[in-house]
Amino acid sequence: MPAKSKINVKEKVEDNVCDLSLSELKEVPVSEIASFKRVNVLDLSSNRLLTLGNNFTLLTRLVKLDLSKNKIKSLPDEFGVLRNLRHLNLYDNQLQYLPITFGDLNSLRYLDLKCNPLHTTLAKVVGPCLTNKDCQESARKTVNFMTQLKANSTKEDYVNIHQQQTLASLSKEINADKTSNDKAAGDIHKSKKSTKKYKSKKKANFDNQHQTSAIPTTIGTITTTTTTTTTTTLSSSTSASATALGNNNNLTISKTAKSKRSADGILKANTNSSRNHGTALSTLIIFLLLLGVNIVVIYMVMFKNPEIAEKLVEAIPHQYRNLIITKTEIFRLRVTDWISQFRTPPEEN
Repeated sequence: MPAKSKINVKEKVEDNVCDLSLSELKEVPVSEIASFKRVNVLDLSSNRLLTLGNNFTLLTRLVKLDLSKNKIKSLPDEFGVLRNLRHLNLYDNQLQYLPITFGDLNSLRYLDLKCNPLHTTLAKVVGPCLTNKDCQESARKTVNFMTQLKANSTKEDYVNIHQQQTLASLSKEINADKTSNDKAAGDIHKSKKSTKKYKSKKKANFDNQHQTSAIPTTIGTITTTTTTTTTTTLSSSTSASATALGNNNNLTISKTAKSKRSADGILKANTNSSRNHGTALSTLIIFLLLLGVNIVVIYMVMFKNPEIAEKLVEAIPHQYRNLIITKTEIFRLRVTDWISQFRTPPEEN
């Protein structure tokens, strides 16, 4: 059983709102909240709730309920008794399905179920909740769906569907754990093999040294000196070879990484340049189309075809009509002034 909250609910109540967000709650203090008869807005967001408890349905006066950013895995079976509920926020929880009584929330007008591992069928019904209108539509569709589900099937059928979903997810987790365990066992087996090889080599070296020490003292001294010199030379050459090999490997790896990075950079640069070319081309086409439309409008106005001009003006949306006519008239006047200045002969001195 989680530890009871020691929070003072009375300090969190203001008018009809009880704000218990960011309070590290592990269970809902239902009895304390229910003692405030005027509270109909409850905020339990950003807590550590795993469940609401069976007595949560005593809060039948609630109109707005915020349970976002918790770890709630299921709602109470009798959640539908909160018939006055109009706004319900369940964002970022662990809900896979809703109780069958959810269809009784006929007053619900807002529902947010984003970031929940919902069952596939239920997720399609709920839909996205990106805007306020989406959440309103989600509330309507979800209540209707749960009402039909309650009418067409029994509660046991609905629970069995989600139990199968839960079993499938558990089997995936078990298979993943088994794969990781097999990999760990393989690594342990390899380490044991390498340890055995190291011990056998060490034993062989020890035997060789023991046999060498059994030779007479005079010859043994010469042999020991020779063996020591040879061993030192071999060790030095082996260490140098290993060092050179390691350096070569590091150099090869660094060159490979650099070539890969350069290839990725070239690919990204080519992609960006192609996108820029495409954007520039589309912008040029739009500009030419708009220029052509302006030329046609100016032509119609300048050559005094009022009927065609009026039809063309009527086709323009109302919110843009006055602006376009004004700009066109200004341009026509400027062109007329320019033409008149061009045709006027220069004054003779």
